[in-house]
Amino acid sequence: MRLNFGCGAYKLAGYTNIDADPEVDADVHAEALEFLDRLTAGEVAEIYAGHFLEHLERPAGLRFLQECYRVLAPGGICGIVVPDTREVLKRYVNLSIEALNFENRLWYFSDLDDVCDWILYSTVQPSRHLWAYDEFTLRRIMQEAGFTDLARIDRYRDPRLADGAFFQCGYQGVKA
Repeated sequence: MRLNFGCGAYKLAGYTNIDADPEVDADVHAEALEFLDRLTAGEVAEIYAGHFLEHLERPAGLRFLQECYRVLAPGGICGIVVPDTREVLKRYVNLSIEALNFENRLWYFSDLDDVCDWILYSTVQPSRHLWAYDEFTLRRIMQEAGFTDLARIDRYRDPRLADGAFFQCGYQGVKA
């Protein structure tokens, strides 16, 4: 079994696509932790969660990752992608002229209101961001959950990504 948590509009072929929002075209509508709690230890081969973990406060994010670890079979993999707060804030501090076109609006990396609306608090979507990560903190929380053999996910070319972009980072870990 392969699971894709928080799929939103980006269902992955070959995965069971899970989202709590009943308006989303998901295979299963359920809260992630409730779904994981119903699974038996070791029955899942792969888990992916792209732009999901930041929607949980850190303690709930750690519990989510611990539950992912529990349900994965030995050698199973868990891929997590989040907004890369360090990369976004570097552009803010450097007064970057870069902008992102999202939902027919330009969001400027030099404008703190735009950075807050789009990345830090994500008021542009119904489920707001509750925690921020960079490569270091994402790696740390995955290690806390038990994952080993952590490898960076290519932020531009990983086939599970909806879009490749500098403003995201990810790691894939293995259950020993």
